[in-house]
Amino acid sequence: MPCSAGDVLGLRATGKLTVGDYREALAPAVQTLLGRFDTLKVLFLLDEPFRGWGPRAAWANTVFDVKHRNHFDKVAVVGAPRWEQWCVNVAASLLMSGELRTYDRERLDAAWQWVRT
Repeated sequence: MPCSAGDVLGLRATGKLTVGDYREALAPAVQTLLGRFDTLKVLFLLDEPFRGWGPRAAWANTVFDVKHRNHFDKVAVVGAPRWEQWCVNVAASLLMSGELRTYDRERLDAAWQWVRT
């Protein structure tokens, strides 16, 4: 996302996330920034028409989270439905050492403000 700067990475997802999205977009962006910073702050916008993850992409997400569990200082997930917010919070409490917050899409500005501090 264009608002990314320094150790803050904004990612926007639409449609259905695939293993290729992790391999070709997310992993390279994170690796590039980790070459410059010890930890990152990430804003992950689930934008319309977001339709979730397939089973292989969900597994890729889990593997990615475990590999980088100590590399994320803050993660803001914006636009997830309530049931998915619950899943994200449970998974993050098990897989992340940093802080995670979820936001409704209408609070995107508040999410950016939090993740940048």
